[in-house]
Amino acid sequence: MTHPASSSVGGTPLKRGFIEKIINGGWGLVRSDEGVVFLNYVLPGEHVVYRIKEKAKGILWGELLEVLTPSGHRVEPPCPYFGECGGCVFQHIDYNRQKTIKQEILGDDLKRIGHYDISTSIPDVLDSPPYHNRIRARMKGQEGGKIGFIRKGTNTVISINRCLLFPEEINQFLEHWNGLPNPPFFHEMDILMNPSDEKVYIHLSHPPKREKEILKEFPSITFSWKGNEDATVSKLDIKDWSYLVSPAVFFQVNPFQWENILNNVESFLEPCETVIDLYSGVGFFIPLLKKYSKKVIGVESHGYSVTLARRAFPEEGIEFLKTPAEKFVFPDADIIVLDPPRSGLSKQVLNWILQKKYKKVIYISCSSAAFSRDLKTLKENGYNLKDLKILDLFPQTAHLEIIGLVIRNQ
Repeated sequence: MTHPASSSVGGTPLKRGFIEKIINGGWGLVRSDEGVVFLNYVLPGEHVVYRIKEKAKGILWGELLEVLTPSGHRVEPPCPYFGECGGCVFQHIDYNRQKTIKQEILGDDLKRIGHYDISTSIPDVLDSPPYHNRIRARMKGQEGGKIGFIRKGTNTVISINRCLLFPEEINQFLEHWNGLPNPPFFHEMDILMNPSDEKVYIHLSHPPKREKEILKEFPSITFSWKGNEDATVSKLDIKDWSYLVSPAVFFQVNPFQWENILNNVESFLEPCETVIDLYSGVGFFIPLLKKYSKKVIGVESHGYSVTLARRAFPEEGIEFLKTPAEKFVFPDADIIVLDPPRSGLSKQVLNWILQKKYKKVIYISCSSAAFSRDLKTLKENGYNLKDLKILDLFPQTAHLEIIGLVIRNQ
């Protein structure tokens, strides 16, 4: 439908605007007489009709109503939940353009947040299959027992029978579960499909009241719950190493990028005495780091992740400490590897790194904003970004994976 610029929807005036760029979070930026407005589901260069829905903390959030001049990179989203599900925000963009937009977002964040000179070009994004690239997810339960994801802009759950990011094994489970006449309710389900054995493992938010019924209905699925976590532990092989994984713990979601992540980190390593792996999880980097050092110290606050890491890598010279990074007493080391949550490093952790003056920092991040913020602090205290890699772990979303080599100036 075409709306004249002077008309309104529900009493809210319609506006026309030009999309300048896409910023962190996948939002399109358009300027209006009321200020900068952020819109989803747009592309740079498009002229659009929109309305302002909300003003929060001085920021204007809009709703896209019509694209007047579509970009040549606009495609038809293949997912029936697109726009309603809060997951993907880039399905309307062809995949090659998604990658360049992610480059632009990182460059913008490095300049605007990190105050970093980006006169040298941002590296290309190492791509992934655009779909069926995610082997792990947390599903939410809704009243009636069906499971899905959070509906965009709400706290409610939309049931999902098939997700185009998942492998077929998980989608078959979703269809079966949501097709039951009376599925039991769970607040959350953590789902993992292990590519090494091609089996699906599910960790439930609480013990099932109808355990026998569930096990009979899904004989090929292995379930666990609190107190029974070991039931869903399985072995996962990458390169020459075997990890112990579970849906109850974090693991990198995109199997097509596992070796690429390890190879890029390895390109920054050199033989040394001691490496610290902060936020080590179940030990994704541990065997690689041990290959180059006499001692590796893994630091992780999630207890069950530490338990699995110790079981998988009991070798001499590998030590796992169960502690929050903020309470870790940082020792001397040659290299420190950082893979923090999306929020980035806390001030306490940054201060420890600066005090210890580690000569080489390898920083893995899934947030270009947090990475740029922390890089600014490191730069102000004698460090310099030496090399940068970008991987697309999350196609169809605005997220990207960054691996930065940061060196302390002599």
